[in-house]
Amino acid sequence: MNTMQGTSGQDKLLTPVSRKKFRVFAAAGIVLVMGVVVWILSPAISNLFGTDMTVSRQQLRFARVERGDVRHDVAVQGRIVTANSPALFAPAAGAVHLNVKPGDLIVEGQLVATIVSPELNNQLAQERTVLQRLSIDYERQQIETRTAILGSQQVLETAAVDVELARSNEYRASESIKFQVISKADHEMLMAELKKAGLMHRHAVQNLALQKEKLDFELRAKKLEVDGQQLVVNNIERRVAELQLKSPITGVVGSVNARDRDVVARDTSIVMLVDLTAFEIEINIPESYADDLTLGLGAEIMVNNKAHEGQLTAISPEVTNGQVTGRIRFTGDTPSGLRQNQRLSASVLIESRSDVLKVKRGAFVQSGGGNTIYKVNGDSATRTAIQVGARGLSDVEILSGLNAGDEVIISSIDAFNRAEFVFISK
Repeated sequence: MNTMQGTSGQDKLLTPVSRKKFRVFAAAGIVLVMGVVVWILSPAISNLFGTDMTVSRQQLRFARVERGDVRHDVAVQGRIVTANSPALFAPAAGAVHLNVKPGDLIVEGQLVATIVSPELNNQLAQERTVLQRLSIDYERQQIETRTAILGSQQVLETAAVDVELARSNEYRASESIKFQVISKADHEMLMAELKKAGLMHRHAVQNLALQKEKLDFELRAKKLEVDGQQLVVNNIERRVAELQLKSPITGVVGSVNARDRDVVARDTSIVMLVDLTAFEIEINIPESYADDLTLGLGAEIMVNNKAHEGQLTAISPEVTNGQVTGRIRFTGDTPSGLRQNQRLSASVLIESRSDVLKVKRGAFVQSGGGNTIYKVNGDSATRTAIQVGARGLSDVEILSGLNAGDEVIISSIDAFNRAEFVFISK
């Protein structure tokens, strides 16, 4: 009969470890681990307890100071307006005959509308009749002048013949009296006739001169009447010609303010035209920048993500809702496809600085007043006094307080509460 053997032969008596020694070893391990952790985190802990507050890095924006060019410009929003949009008005009362409708393309000189004015046409006919009558009077005066001068010339020529005849008779009488052929009384009578003929000749000469002067004056008076009436006719003809409203530009019909065959009064607006080649941008400028802007400053206009050169041509003296209205004109070729009231963005260049210290523009400019920034040094940032110069859309000029290569916080610093030191956590 077999008997089962026990495990007593395999057992070994162990001496129990003292609880006091175990606690010593555990404490030593914990101290060792804490020492390693403290040694690793000592810089961060030092910064943490040496700063006034802690801010997460994810909440901040950083940038480095560098050298480069800074454009001091103002970003504005605007809309396309036409620089040349003439309106055509009725020059006289009458019925409108339209040749176009809104949206039609037109060219310079094209007939847009006609005003039918019976009153003006009747007045033109009457004045032309008066001009014709005065012209006939002037021509009649010319004939009468030539007739009168001819009569005076005949009298003068007759007087000249009488003088020659009297001079011949007196000469013969003088020769005859030497031989006592005629009496002294006859000789004296012939001498008197010579004097009388000479007197009549002189009077005829003077009368012809006065007659020419008088007739010339009357003729010029008639001519002035004709010329004056011609001016009246020309003026009415011009007004009648203006009844045909022709386009002064090449563009498009913007609006028509009357219906076909409507009877309108004088100076009524009929058609508004739009010049598609002369666009400007009407912009709204913040009041704070208005004093920095002057006429003639360069501008950059963005159209379909492409920059076009422009020039500031007008600034309103009136402030409305904290903004000043201005106008920018394209200085190069006007982009195609522009539409009235189309919204655009632009920037007006106030000045440009070359090779200066600059940093990316951020909210620190407004929150810090442009004289405070936080310079980063590892995991902390120090409040630093600075002075900024030109402020562009993307960069800000640094005049003092920073050096090239410095890393700074460019986000808003309002949350820092003007703390001297800030710890930047991960």
